[in-house]
Order: sequence, then C-alpha cells, then structure tokens
Amino acid sequence: MPHHFRTKLATTLTLVGLAGSFIPVGTAEPMPKAKRDDYQKFVAPLLAKSCIACHGPKKSNAGLRIDQLDPNLLTGRDVDRWIEIYDVLSKREMPPAGEPNYHLKDEDRARIIEWLGKEMQKVSQTRRNAGGHGSFRRMANYEYNHALQDLLDLNLQFTEALPPENTSEDGFKNSSKYLQMSATQLETYREIAIEALQKATVEGDRPQVVTWQIPMQEVLDKAAALKQKPIPPKNSANAKDIRYTHVLNKDTGEGFSYNWAYYVILDGEARQGIWNLKPDKTTSAIPPVSNVVAVLPPSRQFHLDLGNSVPEEGILRVRIRVGASERQPGQSANLRLVFGFQSNNEGRGSVIVSERDVEVTASTKDPKFVTFDVPLAGLPRNPFRKTHEIGSFPNCTEYLEIHNISSTGKGGKNPPVNLEIDYVEVEAGLYETWPPKSHTAIFFDSPNRKDENAYVREILKRFMTRAWRRPITDSDIAAYHQLFRKYRPGFSTFQETVIEVLATVLASPEFLYLVQTESPKPSQTRTVSDLELANRLSFFLWSSIPDAQLLDLAFSGKLKSPKTLDSQIQRMLADPKSKRFTRHFVQQWLGLEALDNVVVDPLKFPIYDEAFQKNLIAEPHAFFDHVLRNNRSIVDFLQSDYLVINEPLAQHYGIPGVTGQEFRKVPIDARVNRGGLLTTAAVLTMTSTGVDSNPLKRGVWLLERMLHDPPPPPPPNVPQVDLTDPRILKMTPKERMADHRNNAACRSCHAKIDPWGISLENFDAIGRFRTTINDKPVDATAVLYNNKALEGVTGLKSYLMADRQDQFRKAMVHKLSTYALGRPMSFADRSELDRIAAELKKRGNGLKDLVSIIIHSRLFREKVVGGKEHEK
Repeated sequence: MPHHFRTKLATTLTLVGLAGSFIPVGTAEPMPKAKRDDYQKFVAPLLAKSCIACHGPKKSNAGLRIDQLDPNLLTGRDVDRWIEIYDVLSKREMPPAGEPNYHLKDEDRARIIEWLGKEMQKVSQTRRNAGGHGSFRRMANYEYNHALQDLLDLNLQFTEALPPENTSEDGFKNSSKYLQMSATQLETYREIAIEALQKATVEGDRPQVVTWQIPMQEVLDKAAALKQKPIPPKNSANAKDIRYTHVLNKDTGEGFSYNWAYYVILDGEARQGIWNLKPDKTTSAIPPVSNVVAVLPPSRQFHLDLGNSVPEEGILRVRIRVGASERQPGQSANLRLVFGFQSNNEGRGSVIVSERDVEVTASTKDPKFVTFDVPLAGLPRNPFRKTHEIGSFPNCTEYLEIHNISSTGKGGKNPPVNLEIDYVEVEAGLYETWPPKSHTAIFFDSPNRKDENAYVREILKRFMTRAWRRPITDSDIAAYHQLFRKYRPGFSTFQETVIEVLATVLASPEFLYLVQTESPKPSQTRTVSDLELANRLSFFLWSSIPDAQLLDLAFSGKLKSPKTLDSQIQRMLADPKSKRFTRHFVQQWLGLEALDNVVVDPLKFPIYDEAFQKNLIAEPHAFFDHVLRNNRSIVDFLQSDYLVINEPLAQHYGIPGVTGQEFRKVPIDARVNRGGLLTTAAVLTMTSTGVDSNPLKRGVWLLERMLHDPPPPPPPNVPQVDLTDPRILKMTPKERMADHRNNAACRSCHAKIDPWGISLENFDAIGRFRTTINDKPVDATAVLYNNKALEGVTGLKSYLMADRQDQFRKAMVHKLSTYALGRPMSFADRSELDRIAAELKKRGNGLKDLVSIIIHSRLFREKVVGGKEHEK
C-alpha cells in the first residue's frame, strides 16, 4: 500500500480513538426515596414465613440469604438478588409447590411483587438519569454491506473478506459490546471500498452484449453428434415414462438423452468443452414455438454450456420459453436457475442464481417465457476461462443449469409434471443504461467537468453528504480535496484518483460508525437530533443508511414531528428494504444460524437437502413478515390458527391443497399441531441432534429466545450422556433426560429446562409430527418447576397463552428494543421497557404497533450518557 494511503489510515485511526470523547448531557431529576418502612411492615414478615427456612441462617439454597439482603434497592448492593426474587415469585416458581408449610397466598405474593416492582422502577429511573449503557459502535457486517449497496446502487456482496462477528448474550450481531475496530480491519474496509467503487464505475464505450439464441433443434443436433443414448421409440411401453432429461422431436418421437459432463469420450478419446454452444454473431427474431423440446422430469436439470464467452460484468439475462405437462390438483412444477463450471474432477463451483423458484403456469401447448436477470459480478467463475482454449485441459467452459423443482406426482398416483423447453435466449454483459446509474450517481453531469478541482469538490460534497449522513462543511471538503491533489500525479486518470479519494471517505469513522453529535444546548435537552433520529430509523428498519427523503427531513428539522415521524415509519416499512429488518432480526432473534451446525442424517431423512433447508429458514421469516405487514398480534408467535408456508413445507406438515413455491397464509385447525414459531420445522430441526429430538436444546432455546429467561450455565465437570452405552441407546430422548437428572449435580437446572423441551417430543429431528419413538408411544407429558403439568405441545401452548403471555410480551419488547438500539438493555432501561410493554398490551399487541412504540419511546428518542461513552 502506498505510504500516503497508510498515512491517511493512521489519521483515520486517530479519529476513531478520539470518537469516544463525549460530554454528558441532560439535567438531574429529584432522587426518589426507598420505602424501607413498607418492607419492614409488610414484606419482611411474609418472606420470613415462606422463604427464610430455605434461604436463611440454617439453609442457604442457591447461595441466597434473604435475611441478609439490603431492602434499600436504590443504594444497596443486592439489586440483582432482588430481581431474581421478583422473577421467581412472578412466575410462581417459588415457594416450591410441594411445600405446603411455606405456601404463599395470592394476595401476599401480589403484595411482595408490588413492593419490589415499585422499588425496581425507582432504581431503573435513577440509573437512567445518572447514565447507562453506551452504544457508540461501527456498523455490523450486514449493515455495512447494505450501506454500500444503497450508497453505490449495487446489488452485490462486499463482506466476504471481513472476519465473522460475535453475537451478544441476546443473540444479536449489532451490539455495541462487540462492534469495535482494529487497524487491520480498517485497512480491509478501505480495500473493500476501492473494489466496490471500481464495480460501480465504468470507463469507455458500452460493452458489446454476448448473445446465445438456442432453439432446441440445435441442442438435439448436438446430442446426436455427441452420440447420446437414443430415447425409447415413440410407441414403445417406456416412451411415456422417461425419468431423465432428454431432447425430443414431438412430431417424430425421436430424441436423445442429454447428459452433460465436462468431458466426453468420443472414439476412445476424452474431449473437454465439447458441449460448448457458441454465441451468435448476429441476432434474429424469436422463432415460433417448436415441437423440438428439451424435457425435464421432476428433480432433473438441463445444462447449457456457454463456453468461455461470458463477460465479467453487467447482467446475465436468461429467457426460457417453457410449458408444464398436465397437472392434477395439488401438483406444480417450478424453474430454478444455476450458474457454474467444472474444470476437472475436483475443480468445480456453482450457485443458485434465481432469487426464488418460479412456478411454470403455462401449458406445453402454449409455452410462455420466464426471465431471470442475474448480476455477473460475484458469481463463481472458471479460473481457466481466460488462459485456456476450449477443448484443452483443464476445461475452461461455464454453464447454465435449468432445474425442474417439483415435489408432487413423483412416486404417487398422479403422473409426474414434466417441463418442456423449446427455446432459450441468453444475453450476457447487459446494461440497462450506459454509463450505468451507479456510475452517474458519482460522476454526474456538471458544467465544471473540465475543471478537475471544481468538479471534484462537487463530487465530494454530494458523495460525502450521503455517506456521512450529515451536512458537509467547506473544511470537510477541503481536507479531501487536498488529498485529491496529493494523489492526482500518481494516477493516469481523474476517475481513478477520485475512486481512491472516495475510498478514503468510506474508510472514515464518519461512514463506518454510527456517530451522534452533541446537543447545542446540553443543559436543556437530551433528545437526539433529527439527523441522529434519521440514522437510528434507517439502521433499525433498513439495516442501512438513510435515503434522500429521510435526510432532507432531518436537514430541515422536520423529522421529529410526531406526524412526520409516523408517516416515515409507514413509508419505510412499506419499502422493499424493510425486508432486511425481517431477515436480520428474525435470523438473530431465533438464532437460525444454528441450522448450519446441525448435521441431519441423510439416510434417515433423505428429503433434507440444501433446498429443503432454505425452505425451513424461509418459513419463520415469512411468518414474521406476515405478522408485521398486517399488524397482527405478537401472540401469534406463540400460537396461531394459520401458517405461512409453501408447497414443500405443506407436504412436510401433511397439509393438502398448497401448490407452488410462494409462501402464503394457510388456515389450519388444531389437529395439525402447528401454528406460531415454536412448531416450525426450522426451530425444531436446529434444536435437534440431526438424528433425533433434543429436549434439552429445545428447552434452553424456548427459555432464551421466547421468554428471555435463560437458564444458568451448567456446572463444571457435568457428565455427558453416553450415547455408546447400549442401555442409553434403547431409551427415548425423554428417558435419557430422566436418567441424566439422577445425577445430583444436574437435577436442579434440568428440572427448570427439560419440561419445556419434553413437551415437544412429538416432533422428530426435522420437525415431523410423530406418535411413536422406538416403537413406543411418544410420552410428551412434563411437569414444570412450578408444578404446572404440560400435556404435549397442546398443553405447552395453552400454558404459554394463559400464564406466560405477559412474560413473552416483555421478552419481545426487550429483544426488539435491544436490536433497535444496537446495545444491551440494562436495569436502567427496565422502567421504560415496562412502559412499552404496557402500552403494547393496551393497543392490542400488534407487531407494527410495537415498532412504532419503540421508535417513539425515550429509549429511542433520547441519548443515554455515562462517563465518556454514549449511545449511537
């Protein structure tokens, strides 16, 4: 790296080091007083009667001596212990149900909870006024990726070179606790920025588009020349039941199998690249529909070898004229597009390039075009495409692979749904406009284009305003203009120099960090500025930087108006970019990345493949998105009378009448044993062993993710379940957990965890409902720590809906607020979190309402300062 680049990076690092120096703002509020008299008069006698025997001088279970706790929560040191007491009393876990001598009457329990709740609220307010958590942080990797995409108008991935990020205790990747920066990482950001800017900009004339017009007669001729196996004769018994990809002349009945490979043995010699279809030198009109077709049975694919002529950049547009054979009710067929290469036995790469599988609704008698547009940048490319000739070894060609994704009719009573393709057109290196929009957004028309110094100042002001999300001053521009003048002699063109300077802009903390400025009147207000609010909004709902409309409102000081803010919330949630909120929040909240760590037994569950896993992951996202868009109650996450699924998942769940790959709302009744998030196949699979269910994992997941009540970590040296023991192997998962609880060191923790997971025992390792395990009837009954009995999944959901709905509401508020603010919630936030939960309940528990309530809350609208660190 040139010395002047390193100098600039050093300066940037210095800025990062200084970025934590902030001045506390806001005025102190009157200090509340602890009500110790009420404690001594009402609460202490109740605790002495029902709790001291196990948590006092004679016994101190769990290391707790209630008689020694300081009842002054405001200044005492036992606040955390009092919170534990509040929680177990609220959940009726204490006193133990089996101890009648220590029974606590409902009115007495309520009195203790009320006193503790009020005292805890005082502590929360006091700590918040004194200063709380800070969340000055850099962007998370996924936020950085979206920010570059939006800033440069590029739908590419930019974060492969960045190290993976840690997750917080709540499971979130945008937590200020972990999002700091190293010098090495900062250099990586600059390198990514240069590459991204180079992809966003172009030079010279519009590249020539490379086109393949491929009628299936050409493919039939290719198959014949390569001596592919002829298909059965037209009138033979097997002619109507061909289960492999083939090319067919429907008029004559003649055809050949079409079995692509990177080499073919011809006349005793291995020949590479021989399937290559050469691009057309001139293009002609689209031919009429032909009776020469490629036939794809279900779960088969059709290769088109494009040689080594596919360009590096631009759009790859693939148009497929296709029809589906006759379908019975409940049957469908879908197209999936893959791009890849195979250079030798080991050297290969491919990726699904269709954003989704596209259902084919046209018939074979009247086929219609299906179009895919794929950015070429970022695709896996054959490393030999530029260095080798077609026909040499290693093979240098690349291919398209068209799949028939159909999960109905195969192996059933109905005949399979085949796809018939008669024509494919491929255009590679397309640009809708030239120069592309990504280029003209940076190098725009200006009367100063011939004056480099004047023009670069214009470019800097426009680019820096959007990248840094604030008004840009003359001194801001001057610093980078000076950098431009310093760099200019070392580059051959103006454009190359500007890219280097803009890359430095993008390596600045002003872009990488979520920075707030101090109020001009710190003694009068602690509310965030309009600009800070714009940033919070966009990173919460879009995982990215504000757009022009949001910035314009912030610059004019209008964004904080309640009416304007409400309007922007609705606009942002209606924007396609809000899908990012659904994707990232759900992924992190539910911990869906754990699916990648589960190795599902392929022999026991052959249905489980990459495509099936994608459907599993998509379901909770689709469900959350439905609840959000329709402002349905968050209680639907616990239990609902509908699912949001597609055909493969409907078949997995045994629900008839759902066809196609699109996710949609499907009403269900109680007999389906589904509804909500707990019984989605994604959750049940990622909390399994991949071979069978795992009650412990499922119990821990439910407590952590849905109830925000994580169990304590296991004590050291706890023995693992020995799965090599024949006696253990004969047991059901529930019986293994019971056997494990016989160990005294394990009993207390497992008693709080296992019942939650055992109630889900009717679901196997990939979430299928079952009634037997090892030829024994499933026993999904369990008793909770508070002596509440759960009768399987129905009992679990009934209990959650009746007794734990308030806890779930508070958990949901806590999780979403943590994500929205990008920092852990602290005790200082508790009173405001409780207020949000109360308002949400009052308004009917709508998810969209919850988003709005959080945005209008003090947590979101105010700065929380403490020491020299403050919020984002």
